[in-house]
Amino acid sequence: MDTTKSLMSLLAATLAVPTLGQTLTVVNEPWPGEATHAQMLADAFGGTFTSLGTVEGVNFNTSSSNTLTDTGFTNGSFTALRVADSGSGMAPNLTSLATGSDAVFAGGSYDAVSLGGFSSLSHDFGYINDAGDFTRLVSSTADAGMDFHPKADFEWAMQASNGATFSSDSDANEGRDHMVSYAIYNDQNEFIAAVLFFEDFGGNGSDWDYNDFSVLLTLAPTPQAAMLGLAGLGGIGLAAGRRRR
Repeated sequence: MDTTKSLMSLLAATLAVPTLGQTLTVVNEPWPGEATHAQMLADAFGGTFTSLGTVEGVNFNTSSSNTLTDTGFTNGSFTALRVADSGSGMAPNLTSLATGSDAVFAGGSYDAVSLGGFSSLSHDFGYINDAGDFTRLVSSTADAGMDFHPKADFEWAMQASNGATFSSDSDANEGRDHMVSYAIYNDQNEFIAAVLFFEDFGGNGSDWDYNDFSVLLTLAPTPQAAMLGLAGLGGIGLAAGRRRR
């Protein structure tokens, strides 16, 4: 028996499927020439990521008949588990992602690094405080990381060069979810990071493929980032290759 795959399967069965009352946002197929989440994760962590299975989710693309979405992916060494997009009463921090949803986050210590994406727009990533103010942490044109140590609950947010700002909380986006996230575990089932994927265009014309802009989050200070060889990731190799139909 492959022990690593067995452990990953057990972890997936325990954490990947949303609990009662939790839901996942559907990630639609990207346009030709753009990468899927599995491919973007493979560019970052190596190997080939395959699906852990699918569940029915909420699809904001009204023209799509697809209602299924992946619960996560694994390459045998790293496993990326989808975090619930709604339905949890508790705001998680990085170490409690598996038990919460990604709409609102709790205070803690975070390190954020831009990983680029597939869009004609540039992006700033940051957070929105309880007064509704956006503060920039990193941008899609600069890969340098930024430490962030909030004491109160907050929302992650992405601001695009067209002036649009979208929160991790769908209630702030007219009910539409603009961010999906994954908790990343190593082959010892230890949490090491989270990856956030944003959709940068709203309304019925959006494709809702959530590959426009992505961010890697690790605990600050970040031995996890050093272990992953973050300096050599080159922004998933996407920041310099943004492209859109």
